[in-house]
Amino acid sequence: MSIAMAMGVRRVVAVLVAALVALALAPAPARAGGWALTALDPLPERVQAGPAYTVGMWLLQHGFHPYEGDDLGAVELRLVAAGGATSVFPAIPLTDPAHFAATVVVPRDGTYAVVARQGWFPDYRIGTLTVPGGLDVLPVPVQLTAEHIAKYWPDGAHPPVLPVDTGRDVFNGAAAAPPPPAGLSPPAQQPASPSTSRIAALAAVAALLVAGTALLRRRRLVTRRERHPLKIT
Repeated sequence: MSIAMAMGVRRVVAVLVAALVALALAPAPARAGGWALTALDPLPERVQAGPAYTVGMWLLQHGFHPYEGDDLGAVELRLVAAGGATSVFPAIPLTDPAHFAATVVVPRDGTYAVVARQGWFPDYRIGTLTVPGGLDVLPVPVQLTAEHIAKYWPDGAHPPVLPVDTGRDVFNGAAAAPPPPAGLSPPAQQPASPSTSRIAALAAVAALLVAGTALLRRRRLVTRRERHPLKIT
């Protein structure tokens, strides 16, 4: 194998190694900024089917500040019944940053998953609503602090401060999944795992790395045989 060819193979292997390292160290979506959560203003203690309720909702990028971008897209509040039927209630922006409101009418008694459509952000599961009854709010993954409120909402209304579970993964599991049947607890949340696309990409790069290394070894073996051919006596 010529020196130029050997250098070319080594260069390919080096590029593959660099790509593998870059993929391994790349930030996950939750850390890269492409996520948000929605917190609701307090609901009445007892929600019933039939009446219209004006529900205030706060869409918080990174969990603690208003969206910093151009076109967010549609914002909605959704009620997902145990059978999967979904009621959709469009939200409109209010004066305060990140504040929206939706007029909600619960169609019938039952248990509902309360889900926010957050524009181009992934949907976010807020909690479980029992009708007649109240809302059981899931903890949020990020703490909203007094410093955040003073910076982004110095005057007027501000988002509610909710219980925090820093281990909650807002990406795993279907946000709009129906609530569990009455009397059953939801399954324990699984630890966060890498996305399927990330795993596939790492596997592909690793396979190319192995193939490149094998090719380099094969070329070296062929070169040795050419330089030192076996002598048959």
